[in-house]
Amino acid sequence: MTDQMTIDVDPAQVQSDASYCKGIISIEPDIALLVRMLDVVYRRRGYPMERAHYLLMLRLLESPRTSGELAGELVLDHSTVTRQISAVERRGFVRRLANPDDGRSALFEATELGVAQCAVMRRIRLERLSVMLGDWEQEERMRFADYIARFNEALLAMENAGALSMEHYEDCRRQ
Repeated sequence: MTDQMTIDVDPAQVQSDASYCKGIISIEPDIALLVRMLDVVYRRRGYPMERAHYLLMLRLLESPRTSGELAGELVLDHSTVTRQISAVERRGFVRRLANPDDGRSALFEATELGVAQCAVMRRIRLERLSVMLGDWEQEERMRFADYIARFNEALLAMENAGALSMEHYEDCRRQ
């Protein structure tokens, strides 16, 4: 099954369908644009590390973790996390440690270089966000932060429940 699918829905019906509130209908294209714009910004960036590596490193800044823990926290399959760990390990951003709780697995922790590169990445990202949100009031920024956190939590909950899969969507459409 691919991530692409054909939907046999009348667009006019979606715009007027009472099952979708006006807010949902307004949010949907804005999220599509947000994802697109973030992709554009990412491609034009000058970041010291890839986004996937940065997200992995943020977890390791908190504490050493196993690859399995990272996979669960980042909602990725184990093989993807293993490739990402190998990439940041080659760059000297992480080191492998013996896992005192399980001799069969390793723990990964951020190196001084990894910590420094994350700090550079974070500073660049914070500066860009500061420019983008420069004319927002502090209360608006905090409200936006709350909404984004809540939205991410909802996405994670749906993913953990298997509700973001195409199979789930197709099952819902059959009902």
